Amino acid sequence: MPDKRERILSSAEALIAQRGFHGISMQQVATRANVATGTIYRYFSDKETLLRCVHEERLRDAATAILQNVDAEEPSYAQFRQLWLNTMHYLQASPDSLCYRVQYEASPLFNREEERLMDERYFKPVHEFFECGRVKGLFRDLPAELLGFLALENLMLLIQKCTKGCIELNNDIYEQLLDASWNAILKR
Repeated sequence: MPDKRERILSSAEALIAQRGFHGISMQQVATRANVATGTIYRYFSDKETLLRCVHEERLRDAATAILQNVDAEEPSYAQFRQLWLNTMHYLQASPDSLCYRVQYEASPLFNREEERLMDERYFKPVHEFFECGRVKGLFRDLPAELLGFLALENLMLLIQKCTKGCIELNNDIYEQLLDASWNAILKR
């Protein structure tokens, strides 16, 4: 069983993914995490701190998963493929994380500067991969952030549709989507 702090984080994430920011209370988080409400305050000073912590820790977890087995020293299809597949698998395995992120970014807690700093901290190797490809003339002459958006961020919407049963995908379609994402960023 995960430790209490992680149970609290996971419970907050799941509840917000299901009900939105205004639809949850610390009592609901405590009940879902199977802890006393006061226990939450041993780890987090208030609801805002809890929610910011969920956001940052899940970004860190996403970056770790996305970068697993990726060597971004040289842009290549094999490295891109690993990034793309890792992103897809992480999103499929973490639907609450995806919904939480959407809710968080639409909330008053979202701060562009904080988000930029966290993005730099956790996703720097991803940005470097795209920037290196751009500088070498392999990828389109777009900022690395936009190349990453074209190649990987669209997977968030795709997996969200799949999770809701709106789209069915199989391995053949995944391969075609991966190829389309690669071609979207290649310099022509």
